[in-house]
Amino acid sequence: MRTKRAIEIAFASLVNEKGFANVTVKEIAEKAIINRQTFYNYYQDKYDLTEQLNDNYLSLFNKIIAIRTKNLNEDQSLPLLSDLYKRKEFSVLWESRDTITALLSIQYDQNSFTVRLQKSFVAQIQKHLTIKFTNLDTSVIGSFYIDMIRFIAKNNTKPTDQDLSKLRQLLAVFVK
Repeated sequence: MRTKRAIEIAFASLVNEKGFANVTVKEIAEKAIINRQTFYNYYQDKYDLTEQLNDNYLSLFNKIIAIRTKNLNEDQSLPLLSDLYKRKEFSVLWESRDTITALLSIQYDQNSFTVRLQKSFVAQIQKHLTIKFTNLDTSVIGSFYIDMIRFIAKNNTKPTDQDLSKLRQLLAVFVK
C-alpha cells in the first residue's frame, strides 16, 4: 500500500506541475523513489493508473453523495456541499486534495473523472426527485458541484457557512 500511495502522490504532483500529457512513467517512478518495473507491477501505464484512481475516488464520492442525498425531496435544497465536506467520510478526500486536483485536470476522453463525477452527482440527485433533467440541466448542475470540489481542493480551503450563505444569495439573483 505504501508503494501505491507513493506512486499516487508522485503522479498527482507531476500532473499538477506539468500536465498529464507531459508526465512519463519514468518520472513517476523517479519521484516515487521506485524503479519502473515496480510501477509496472501495479499499473500497465499512466492511463491505467489514472483509471484506477478515477474508479477509487469516484467510489468514495459516490458513497458521500449517497449519504447526503438519501433523504432528499423536492421541498429541500442541497446545501451546496456545506455539510458534505464536514462529514468524516470527506476527510479521505480532503487528505487527497492534490490527487483530486490532478484527476479533475485530466481530460483525455469522455470517460474522464470530471465527466463521470458530474454524471454521478446528477444521477444521485435524480434518484430522489421526480424532475427529469435535460442535458443542459445535467451539465450546469454537475459543473457547479465539480467547481465546488475543484475550488476546495485547489485552494486548500473549505468554504465557511458565511461564504456559502452569500453564494446562495448570489445564485438566487441569477436563477430568478
